[in-house]
Amino acid sequence: MWISRTPLRASFLGGGTDYPSYFHSNPGAVLGGTIDKYVYIQALPMSPIAEQKFRVTYRTTESVDRIEDIRHPVIRESLRSYDWTSPLNIATMSDLPGSTGLGSSSAFTVGFINLLHRMRGIELTRYELARQAIHMEQDILKENGGAQDQIHAAFGGLARYEFAGDTFTIEPLRLATNRLSFLNASLLLVYTGEQRSASVVLENQEKRNKSGANESYLREMYEMTRVGASILEADGDDRAAIVRFAELLDHGWKLKRKLGTAVSNTTIDNLHGKELGAWGGKLLGAGGGGFVLFLADPEVHGVFIERFGAERVIPVSLTNGGSTVSNIL
Repeated sequence: MWISRTPLRASFLGGGTDYPSYFHSNPGAVLGGTIDKYVYIQALPMSPIAEQKFRVTYRTTESVDRIEDIRHPVIRESLRSYDWTSPLNIATMSDLPGSTGLGSSSAFTVGFINLLHRMRGIELTRYELARQAIHMEQDILKENGGAQDQIHAAFGGLARYEFAGDTFTIEPLRLATNRLSFLNASLLLVYTGEQRSASVVLENQEKRNKSGANESYLREMYEMTRVGASILEADGDDRAAIVRFAELLDHGWKLKRKLGTAVSNTTIDNLHGKELGAWGGKLLGAGGGGFVLFLADPEVHGVFIERFGAERVIPVSLTNGGSTVSNIL
């Protein structure tokens, strides 16, 4: 059995500037990091005499003889693109539900492409893995979306990614141990209770991007990624730095809400984390639901649990690694 483990991500600043409709003509950048929650994919090669060649288990279970009959789009198109022919049993799991703004769909794509190559004895570079996942989602599946999720999942860690034309560059952030520890201790996610399709949420935003209506907002969001990186890397008091960074997230969220009509809604607007003691926060992902990320003093995290319930409040920490594959004999 082969198992891929691919991290989910928290996007802090710049989300929206990583869409091809924007960065093909303007510089884009995001600042974010992978978190200690993962998407897992198991693959077990089966005997040629198996009753059906492909068994796929996710929210449902599929058993088919032909790749083209698989309904899961990423699995179907990946098997077809990489000329897979031998029988395979595939099962997926995740620490947190999908369609919640944590980049789970792209983490799945990265993890599955990584898995198929490693099963054939091929170890892709992190760059190749990210590029192939972006190609799968944007060119083959024709999905609306950005490029940050695939890169986060492939590379891992806290970094600033810059996009221009058809290229991207990586600037890993250099944080002192105490600064990173304080940042991790301050992070928590609050679930809005709503899941959504990022591709659907982005339809209106993409139209506004192409018309130029969002250009001034996106330009400011791009510049904010540099400011955020400087705050996190600067010497000085750790608490003061994280409070400043949280305030920047607040401003970025105000800008992001202007990008499209489906970014926010009443449920999201009513999650008043600052009233509970948060320094700042933002909705993760394209919008419309999922998780809101807050930065707050660890001493007030219990207040969030009392207000929203323990099942909706998820503490998380940033991690260094990207997608990995292991073989269990």
